[in-house]
Amino acid sequence: MTKEKFLTVRWNNLLTLGLGLPALLYVVLAFSTLLWTEMGGLIGLAVIGVLY
Repeated sequence: MTKEKFLTVRWNNLLTLGLGLPALLYVVLAFSTLLWTEMGGLIGLAVIGVLY
């Protein structure tokens, strides 16, 4: 696969969805429940914040 075929709008959208949806789901889950008040939930939110 060449650089031109890899760096397309389609691949950019797929990578954005693939990386962003799990993070968004975790954040929504953490704030909709009481997960964010526990130590493990806060660590998870911090790790996702650092990665994204």
